[in-house]
Amino acid sequence: MLSSKEIRFIGIDGGGTKTACMIGDGEGNVLGQCYGPSSNIKSSSWEIVQQVLWMLVQQVLDLSNSNEKQLQVVFLGLAGADRPEDKAQILAFFEGKLPATVKVIVHNDAITALSARTWGEAGIVVISGTGSIAYGFVPETSVSVRVGGWGYLLGDEGSGFAIGQQAMMAVLKQHDGRGAQTSLTGYILENLSLQNPNQLITYVYGQTNMRMAIADLSRIVVQAAKEGDSVALAIIEMAVQELAQLALTVQTRLMESHNHDGLHNHEPMPDLPLLLSGGLFSDTWFQACFEAQACIQTSGLQVSKLDAPPVAGCYVLALKEAGIAITAVVKANISAWETRRES
Repeated sequence: MLSSKEIRFIGIDGGGTKTACMIGDGEGNVLGQCYGPSSNIKSSSWEIVQQVLWMLVQQVLDLSNSNEKQLQVVFLGLAGADRPEDKAQILAFFEGKLPATVKVIVHNDAITALSARTWGEAGIVVISGTGSIAYGFVPETSVSVRVGGWGYLLGDEGSGFAIGQQAMMAVLKQHDGRGAQTSLTGYILENLSLQNPNQLITYVYGQTNMRMAIADLSRIVVQAAKEGDSVALAIIEMAVQELAQLALTVQTRLMESHNHDGLHNHEPMPDLPLLLSGGLFSDTWFQACFEAQACIQTSGLQVSKLDAPPVAGCYVLALKEAGIAITAVVKANISAWETRRES
């Protein structure tokens, strides 16, 4: 029988840009972490996703001097992988590679990002990175709500991809003579080392990861908006409005469920924390634009930046899946690792 210090839990957070993997024991002590490329099965081939996930598991075991026999739970929070058919594919892959005693759980990366700071308790998270999604969870009623996250072809409003795509469209409209003048033209051409907008179509369709390449342009749009470019400002304003709508829709649906669950009809729902995560929200100006939305200011939501790596949420949920209470000691151990990581 292994002790709490000998058992191992792996958390894997896979976004549209990179994948983080963490391993720890049953007391919240983080023993190793490593990174790999994107493991989003909607934008990368299944063969690549398999290679990335298995490489990271092997690497983090080696880093922590652990072995597969010590593993109890592997909890994956993967962008684009929360539908039944996606989960089944990933679970089948691990079934043939890990001992039968290891429990593998797959969720989208939103619930894991949320749990990184709520420790698995009630809250809402809005993610704006390469893609976008909002997720809410109230453990008392086991109610969860997912809004958005439909991928770059069908949704991902307010995401890095959506912002980058709209910027390129604005550049091409200006080039055609059917759009407003914008500094985005010069910035984007310079960033991509292109001579004129005609070259954009060859550049975009020649990318191995077109979605990521377009999303990367969002930082240029933010910079142009800060400088007062009216086209860039309009793109950012639309983005934060879309992201605010994601958050408020989750809040509304959680409240509706709370009021009709038959158990809490006479108890008002408490104000929930709203955590902001993803590359766009790492820019304080962009975050301020989001928080300045009137609908957010009057929502009662307690807005803050997610100041913990989402992969920590995967680890927390792996512990909870094993029935381990997230005590003050466990929180302190994980927080101590976060402090060491930042120093």
